[in-house]
Amino acid sequence: MRESESNNRVKNVRRGDSLVSHPRSFLAGAAAPWNGLRFMSDNPGLWRYGLLPIAVNLLITGLLLGLLIGGGFYFLPAMHDYFAGGWWWRIVEVFAVLATIIAAVGLLLAVWLVLQAVLCGWFYDLLARQVELRLGTSPDELKDAPIAVQAIDALRAVGFIVVVNMGCLIVQIVPVVGSALGLCGSYYFTCATLGYEFFDYPLALRGLRRRDKLAFVRRHRPSTLGLGTSVALLAFVPVVSAVFLTTAVVGGVLLHKRLQ
Repeated sequence: MRESESNNRVKNVRRGDSLVSHPRSFLAGAAAPWNGLRFMSDNPGLWRYGLLPIAVNLLITGLLLGLLIGGGFYFLPAMHDYFAGGWWWRIVEVFAVLATIIAAVGLLLAVWLVLQAVLCGWFYDLLARQVELRLGTSPDELKDAPIAVQAIDALRAVGFIVVVNMGCLIVQIVPVVGSALGLCGSYYFTCATLGYEFFDYPLALRGLRRRDKLAFVRRHRPSTLGLGTSVALLAFVPVVSAVFLTTAVVGGVLLHKRLQ
């Protein structure tokens, strides 16, 4: 009896530790771009690997931000006509607008992922490798990350984001509940996928296969979601995003090292 009570207390302590550690892990993931910026500031030689992807990011982000704003001015007023009625329908409209915005951002993030993989992936790999070496990782532990494999992974991630966000838009047809579900589903799956993409740089340098990468991010789901949330919020911030999306690569390497 005493042994059973002791085991229950141990389980409760572990469960409590888990509840506490999840928010901390999420915040650690969300802080990765800032930690990456601090690390690059302490190691100025790394900036020569980050300047070109920063310039490319400026062009990509400016283009996508323009599309997002232009689409918002066109579609959001048109949506208002579908929610005529009292205050209850105004609440439904707010959820529908939020879900539509997040779904639109998710679709644009999918396009951004493709452009990132094609135009910046090789430079990010070089940057991630240099960070690993400065952290004391043995060169023998690091492998060449095949660009073709990474491009395929990025396309899979893009396809997943597109399908999920299209599904979330369809779910909005269900009154009231559909908008909330679409909002939460779009946020979760989009940010989890983005977190995976930025963890991919240190994982690919170790020659891990896709199933092993997925196993890693599932074990560290709160950190992955925090990192993806930070990346999603920064992706469409003019000028600032160009720097922080590059430092997010460094932050992903630092966070991976810590989680190891």
